[in-house]
Amino acid sequence: MTPTVPPPDYHAARRSIALATFLTLVPLTLVVAGLNELVIVALHGTRADAHAFTAVNMATGIVGVPIALAMFRRRPNLRVWLVATLLIDALAFLGMYTATSVPVLLAWRALDGFVHLPAVTLLMVAANRLAGEKRGSTLGLVASSLMIGVAVGSPLGGWLVMRGPGAVYLTAAALLVVAALASLAIPPIPGGAAAGPAHRYQWNRRSLATWMPLAFGFIDRFTIGVFVSTFTLYLSEVQRISPSERGVLMSLFMVPFSLLCWPIGRLADHIGWYGPAIVGTIAFGVVYGSYGLVPGAWLPVAMVASGLASALMFAPVLILVSEFARRGAGEGLFGVFQIAGSFGFLFGPMAGGLAVEITRRRTGVPAYDAIFMAVGASVVVLGLLAAVVLAPVARAWRAEDERHSVPTTNA
Repeated sequence: MTPTVPPPDYHAARRSIALATFLTLVPLTLVVAGLNELVIVALHGTRADAHAFTAVNMATGIVGVPIALAMFRRRPNLRVWLVATLLIDALAFLGMYTATSVPVLLAWRALDGFVHLPAVTLLMVAANRLAGEKRGSTLGLVASSLMIGVAVGSPLGGWLVMRGPGAVYLTAAALLVVAALASLAIPPIPGGAAAGPAHRYQWNRRSLATWMPLAFGFIDRFTIGVFVSTFTLYLSEVQRISPSERGVLMSLFMVPFSLLCWPIGRLADHIGWYGPAIVGTIAFGVVYGSYGLVPGAWLPVAMVASGLASALMFAPVLILVSEFARRGAGEGLFGVFQIAGSFGFLFGPMAGGLAVEITRRRTGVPAYDAIFMAVGASVVVLGLLAAVVLAPVARAWRAEDERHSVPTTNA
């Protein structure tokens, strides 16, 4: 008699994915607060070196994702690849800890980016495979874990760097090792639970709808890139807000964003992804466009509203990506989504920096209000375009799901 194999505990697996996601994202922003101390002070680098420290991570991540997914397609053991990428990332942070020159530091930082973005992508693939029918709940939990990790990393890094640059690198390495251990709890996933009929992204370039996940991924990170660069300058130059107050404002954005992704994902399980994604995108664009117009006393309200709108947009967009993946696009879409986002994050500070220079008024102060309105308008335009393009897609998918949910009876 063949012994029965107990089914995997998917609830525990989802909790492991959420924990691993949180632990993997903390190191991403752990180095941000201490960028000056880590690069310029500790290794006598320049401002250009500090910018390169940030940029090289994104650039190599863009290269690493398609390579990692191609290797994963050949040997589809998700748990092995997760553990491998996370441990290599921990090694990269140990390498940065031992670096004695800027070129060596940047080389290890490049390795960090090369494996970190693939690790995040594979965690999304794991969440998608374990999502089941309640995709919003699972993907919303992962989105919350991701954003809480981002929110925790920056203040924790600032606290650690005051105790020495090495503390940042060693803490990041330790967190990544724990993330690798957490990923060991993810069970082998049966073939029937795969996200779609193919791993590779089957991109129909002639369909505008298939561009929407990439557009959402790009605009999300693009707005963040402008936010962390240009908006920070605006708070300093125009609003005269101190660094500590800036940190409070950013937390008023990040905390609601991170905490609300999970409940909004659960809400999307009941009402669908389409409405929240469209409303959230348009609302976020409107609020973003108001940054340079609202009085300083109202900026905390604008930040909280931004966090709410971002969560309303982000969690349903992950469900959109998942739905495309499982309906034939292939789970390679998660990698393409991450790459589009990385390009957005690279382009955001560049566009913001250029806009600051070309919009300077006679007083020497850039036209920050016009910059934020332009970025907000681009988000609103995307929301309106998505409302038109994705409406028939949402209707077709809803009708398909209803047909499949109707029980059949034998004649």
